[in-house]
Amino acid sequence: MKKWIKKIALSIYGLLQGSVGSYLALLGFFCAFPQTPPGSKDYEEDMLFVPFGYIIMLILLITMVATFIVLRKNKTNLLLFLVSWLVGLSLCHTLI
Repeated sequence: MKKWIKKIALSIYGLLQGSVGSYLALLGFFCAFPQTPPGSKDYEEDMLFVPFGYIIMLILLITMVATFIVLRKNKTNLLLFLVSWLVGLSLCHTLI
């Protein structure tokens, strides 16, 4: 019974990491690399969000690396996480 709960929780984590994590990664990317040219009216305001974009992307990178380190011992759990992550990723890109 405990194994099933762990697998369900791992798949929910993968779905959330794939959907919400991908959305936050895109948000961090667009904050870190604004498209406003220098000298424009909104350039100063957009440059204030650059550090936040890098921080968001760094947090998501650390989270994914830590997840792979924890799950590398059990290939079944890693595969379950990757499949649910890919489903969440496709869900995120479908909704965007």
